[in-house]
Amino acid sequence: MSDYLGWIVFGVFLYYVARPVSRRLHQRGLSSGTSAAVTLVLVILPFVGVLLVIVLLAIVQIATLEVTDFDAVLERFLPRVDTDELPTTEPDLYPFAEDLATDPRLNTVVQWISGLVSRFLTASYLLFVMFLFAFVLIRDERRIERWLRTEIIREKPNVTAYLRHVDEGLQSIFFGYTLTILAIMSLAGVVYTVLNAIAPADLEIPQVLLLAIVTGLASVIPLVGRNVVYASIVGYLALTAIRTDPSTLWFPVTFYVAMGVFFDGIIRTYVRPTLSGRRFPMSLILFAYILGPPIFGWYGIFLGPIIMVLTVVFVRRHLPRLLHGGQVIRETSTDHDSRNH
Repeated sequence: MSDYLGWIVFGVFLYYVARPVSRRLHQRGLSSGTSAAVTLVLVILPFVGVLLVIVLLAIVQIATLEVTDFDAVLERFLPRVDTDELPTTEPDLYPFAEDLATDPRLNTVVQWISGLVSRFLTASYLLFVMFLFAFVLIRDERRIERWLRTEIIREKPNVTAYLRHVDEGLQSIFFGYTLTILAIMSLAGVVYTVLNAIAPADLEIPQVLLLAIVTGLASVIPLVGRNVVYASIVGYLALTAIRTDPSTLWFPVTFYVAMGVFFDGIIRTYVRPTLSGRRFPMSLILFAYILGPPIFGWYGIFLGPIIMVLTVVFVRRHLPRLLHGGQVIRETSTDHDSRNH
């Protein structure tokens, strides 16, 4: 059940990522089914592909690739056969085949391959279920909303308001913040590449792709996330310049001014408010992403923010009414933490 839950939660995440595009297409005159299908092909599938590429690039950049000792691998997993000891007569062939079939190393290899094929088929099936679930949510969102309102919620305005605020919060978290992180990754990669074009010899920024990915992911950490990345790069460049040619120390200073002042200013002033808004404090989002995977597994990175949104919306807007009575309190102030990020 946990396997299905994880992929269903991932499908909810993809639904919120793709929903703005599907609604825009529906407003242009396309039917619900057509807009959902177009969104699935042009948005969801490429988006999942981009996520996989980012993960693979990070793994490739991190890994230290060396020539693999194939002989050692084969010797460990496969039985080592001496050609001089191969059977040449029929009476010797049957014992040899029996020993080969019962060799524990060969059984280990067969079991490993069988397990790998089984996991691949299971993952493919669950991936299909996830895409199908996201497609149904996108296509039938109006029917589902109408059914919930008429058959389940009925005349309960407080429940309607709560679900509406949760829906808006999940839209902000999944679409806005995901788009913000991807934008920061892309922009950081471009800036790092441009800076490398003017860098002195032997003083280039290393592993541009990996550092761009880390810069985007570090944006989840309030206030200091990207600054830690910048400080690490500046320290590396400064030490390299001191050891090779102190006259090139201008490049680490240029890097910090470009990234720590101009780039970060653009992100905080224009990119983040435009794409993700300031609906939730970044500190809460950080804990949701950090605590989700250890508690729930791999899908906790999506389930954690969902639980955070459900809890925060209830505490902000409905808990005061339950404690003190009266109407739901509307929040008019923006959290100090999210303003500073």
